[in-house]
Amino acid sequence: MFNQLTEKQKQWVLRVFESLTEDEKIGQMDNELGSSIMNSGMDPSEWLKKYPLGSIFTGSEIIHEYSAGFGATTNIQAIVKKAGLTVPMLFSGDFESGIGGQIKKFTAMPRTMGLAASTSEQDYYDFGKVIGTEGRALNLRWGFGPVSDLNLNRENPVINIRSASDNVDHAIKVLTNIMKGMQDHGIAACPKHFPGDGTDTRNQHYVTSLNLLSKEEWDQQHGRVFKALIDAGAMSIMIGHLGFPAYEEADERQLFCPASCSKKIMTDLLRGELGFKGIIITDALSMNGYLSWGDYEKRIIDSFNGGADVFLWPGAEKFFPLVKAALADGRISRERLDESVIRILSFKALLGLIPEDDIPLNVDLQKLVDENKKIAERIGENTITLLRNRDHVLPLQLEQGARILLFISPDGDVQKTKLDLFAQELTKRGYRVTVAGTKDFSTFKPCIDAFDCVMFLSDANPQYSVYRGFDYCLWDFMATEKKKTIFISFGTPYFLYDVAGVSTYINAYHDCPASIKATVKAMFGEIPFKGRSPVSVPHCFQFGDGLELK
Repeated sequence: MFNQLTEKQKQWVLRVFESLTEDEKIGQMDNELGSSIMNSGMDPSEWLKKYPLGSIFTGSEIIHEYSAGFGATTNIQAIVKKAGLTVPMLFSGDFESGIGGQIKKFTAMPRTMGLAASTSEQDYYDFGKVIGTEGRALNLRWGFGPVSDLNLNRENPVINIRSASDNVDHAIKVLTNIMKGMQDHGIAACPKHFPGDGTDTRNQHYVTSLNLLSKEEWDQQHGRVFKALIDAGAMSIMIGHLGFPAYEEADERQLFCPASCSKKIMTDLLRGELGFKGIIITDALSMNGYLSWGDYEKRIIDSFNGGADVFLWPGAEKFFPLVKAALADGRISRERLDESVIRILSFKALLGLIPEDDIPLNVDLQKLVDENKKIAERIGENTITLLRNRDHVLPLQLEQGARILLFISPDGDVQKTKLDLFAQELTKRGYRVTVAGTKDFSTFKPCIDAFDCVMFLSDANPQYSVYRGFDYCLWDFMATEKKKTIFISFGTPYFLYDVAGVSTYINAYHDCPASIKATVKAMFGEIPFKGRSPVSVPHCFQFGDGLELK
């Protein structure tokens, strides 16, 4: 990365590098949760002086929507400023569905797979632009995305709906545009999770999962995707806690080395074969796919020697003394440390974090968010995918005051799934709406003909859990004859595989406001169904499928 800098930037990097203490060098490789600093038991600014981090994770982690708000983001930045660190801090976060997916009041957008149902390259770029403009306005300059794994196994519990597609060429088109939109607007992208999840049925959070492709298959699939992103200018890449048996055999314990600990994968494959020059960051080090490799010292030293530049949540209180001790006794080299520090400083320079160049933006945040929400709505309207309309139920034509029954799964609580907005949109159009859970179907079964339309809304998805949690209720519902019955998935696009006999089926991909509103509009013929499936399921539907209403 150093060679990409201007002469002024190079001089800044070298000047700062020469001034750094050993602790400050180690700190550049440590990215900690902002909340862990706030809850350390010490004054946060004093804690940062003791552990001078190079980057901080703010917002909330992808598996916990909205766990941190705007106030938490600005507070940690104020504390960093008070600490007076030598090197500018880099603030980062998971923004896979937009800044609003993790920080309230900002723009939430469809998941990456939902975006990939649009056929518009402008949508892909603008998706990244929305993340970039809001991230830059909040001084969040490093976004951990886009998810660049191919979901080649619909049972994969981690990537799945977070991926763009199972089609290599389409994924490349979507992902490179997202990345360009982000990086053109001031926030570094971080494609993840190298060397590619999406083939296993297991979860990196629980176990070291595997990329099950042969090396030849990998070269043509995940390898092509990551190479395209590197060639398009990826500034950083996140390494997953998954093994790659075709590239690296199991050890004497019959354990496959997670990529995040593997020199073969990080240095030989990613840097060597693919030619990546940017920042390598690990995935979160609290995941069991990493923890199961060995004790803390073994894991950290293997990652360090393997080629990681930045460690995500290593726990500074343990990380700093371990790295200092390993430097002293030769388990890791100072050359390896310095290599990463120069790369990280160059990364910061490329992002414009040199103090005299980092001029705060004078942005009207509310105006920016209002504009970006219009973009999100446009994207949402281009993604809704109609896969079944055999009885020509759609577009819906119902009398004012018609009764609509909504069954919500998996838990039947409209508030928990955010689908209360769906019910509100129907009510606004003059319909009488009743909401129930699938578990309540037996109660409604005797009077189901009293309703003019029945809708089954599935917000289930396989992310971190099993989505096939439907017992007898779904069976009984499917077996009941009702002419106007519509199935809509706001989660997994693969749900049709489990209800393949339904005659009316829509994939909406996400329960963000843009997707919900667009779904209702399309059902009533207010906008066309424009989405095309970004994935395939044999004997059910194919990549590119999508019906249009005449």
